[in-house]
Amino acid sequence: MTSPLSKKLILITGASRGIGLSISQKFAHAGGNLIMVSRTKSHLDAALSTLPPGGEHQSITGDVGDPEFWEEVRGGCGKKLDVLVNAAGITHYSLLMATKSETIQEVIRTNLMGSVLGCRAVLRGMIRARSGCIINISSVLGIKAGVGSVAYAASKAGVIGLTRSLAAEVGSSGVRVNAILPGYIDTDMTSGMTEGARRGALEFTPAGRMGTAEEVADAAMFLALNKFANGSQVVLDGGLSAT
Repeated sequence: MTSPLSKKLILITGASRGIGLSISQKFAHAGGNLIMVSRTKSHLDAALSTLPPGGEHQSITGDVGDPEFWEEVRGGCGKKLDVLVNAAGITHYSLLMATKSETIQEVIRTNLMGSVLGCRAVLRGMIRARSGCIINISSVLGIKAGVGSVAYAASKAGVIGLTRSLAAEVGSSGVRVNAILPGYIDTDMTSGMTEGARRGALEFTPAGRMGTAEEVADAAMFLALNKFANGSQVVLDGGLSAT
């Protein structure tokens, strides 16, 4: 039986841990050939070792906020990618008045510009093939207020705007662009939360728990396979945005 992503070439940023790693593992089990991207080679090597045997997987170290990195991708594998998953991201929590300008710039550079540049780098090849799928990892904070999350929320709201506008721009070319909006997910990014912050997050989440990276990966698989999904925003937050 043919695997659903058999022989598809898939580039995933932020692939060495958390949501990006779980998506990488699920897509590899579904037969995809992965290009995993992260800033740290040792982390990528460890992530590659968790993938099932048999696939033609590789890794690239790079900074997604650097236009030159994406120019290299465009000139290489960007011409033949089937799927791009923009999962690289950084978080930051502090009141805006106490946040340094450099921190704001770095959050927006990685979370928003990294996704914009990634989309631009692969579009020409996908449009030429009249086929392709882009999945952007946003956040529920892109649609729901969060105290102390101004820079992060602004970057993730931008990813939603990117997704919707690009879906309208290239949908007639056979390229699909969708977003996943996770709520509180049990990953390295949330492991540093104080006990009080964690209790507060669970209190406002009707499901009464954090989500798992594997559950986000399930949503990514749905978007990769459903050919009518374009411009979608899959909210995966245990009901947090409904409160």
